[in-house]
Amino acid sequence: MIEALHHWITENPIFPGMVAMLSIVLLIASVVATPWLVSRLPADYLRHKEHKVNRYPLTRVVILFIRTLIGFALIIAGLIMLIIPGPGLVTLVAGISIARFPGKRTLLGKIASHRIIFSSLNRMRQQHGRPPFKHPHQLAEPGS
Repeated sequence: MIEALHHWITENPIFPGMVAMLSIVLLIASVVATPWLVSRLPADYLRHKEHKVNRYPLTRVVILFIRTLIGFALIIAGLIMLIIPGPGLVTLVAGISIARFPGKRTLLGKIASHRIIFSSLNRMRQQHGRPPFKHPHQLAEPGS
């Protein structure tokens, strides 16, 4: 298997350069887009259960499609960045936050509640002048 891969790469010398270029593009895009996206989420997003319902079905479908497309692109970029340089886990959280799929809230809560990830998300929000996220597993304060 490894020999076949090595043979294929030697026959296609442009491939390693393309992978390196993709790595650089994904790194730059994630460094720019991820903090911006994380700062736009409400502070209670990691605990929030309800969603606004758009009264216009066509608009709702288009927005859902675009959100899902962007979310899964960030999820894929995050998975790639677990191997190559870049903020892979934080990009994964951003992608999961944007996309819509069953079990999303449970998965997001488990990932985002990790101490390092949670502090990274809140540091991004602080840099954009936004209040920190409320912890997903912390009890809600009375009156909130």
